[in-house]
Amino acid sequence: MKSAFQLIVKRTGKAIGDFRMIRGGDKVAIGISGGKDSLTLFLAMQVLQRRAKEKYEIVPVFLSVDNQPPAEELFDFFRKAGTELTWFTSNIYASVKKMNEERPGESPCRLCSRFRRAVLYERIKSIGCNKLALGHHMDDMVETYLLNLFFAGKISGMPPAAKSLNHNILLIRPMAYIREKLILEFIQNTNIKLPKDKACALLPDGISTRTRIRDWLTELRRYDERIMDNAFAALKKANFFCPTALPAIRK
Repeated sequence: MKSAFQLIVKRTGKAIGDFRMIRGGDKVAIGISGGKDSLTLFLAMQVLQRRAKEKYEIVPVFLSVDNQPPAEELFDFFRKAGTELTWFTSNIYASVKKMNEERPGESPCRLCSRFRRAVLYERIKSIGCNKLALGHHMDDMVETYLLNLFFAGKISGMPPAAKSLNHNILLIRPMAYIREKLILEFIQNTNIKLPKDKACALLPDGISTRTRIRDWLTELRRYDERIMDNAFAALKKANFFCPTALPAIRK
């Protein structure tokens, strides 16, 4: 029986192939938050990069939202992995806080995500990257679809691959075929030290809309564990993730 990590590597490789995410000569920035998802993505892509016939580069990058460096545990993690973590400064937190005060109905999470991605695009272009890989998995993609459906009144989500309208960068999500529970299984059986999560001060009660959606889905999974897989399969069958016509994103 294959281990959790072997399955993660296999499914990550399949998503990269199915959606033509990476080609020889690419320089791929891997967005690192310090959480389980982004670190697992890096480890899986490190294995796939070594096996690839057409060579490409991967660069782990961290974007600070408050001009503070990442936790020392992250630097240790990448040193042990035989590479270095590239980190960029920004003061996105202050910008989101100001905008949220001016537009109180706007989701701070949505604003922060939009700003982070736009800044990351500019930063990674400065070091020669043409692609940005993020650690979103299948659960994230289904949750985002429901978030937009229920709270934004639109049919949209996280495509596995999308070309930015404003930047010559392809955004990819190589863990599109991976359930979060598989990542948790892998992390629980390793000695990887994750930085402690900090509650976001921009959320009045510390609970995001995504957390509410996640709790609702957890309740539904008590009746049928296949809910996430079925939802993802439905989106794929409807060509929501069509690899031949990549959706465009504005930032």
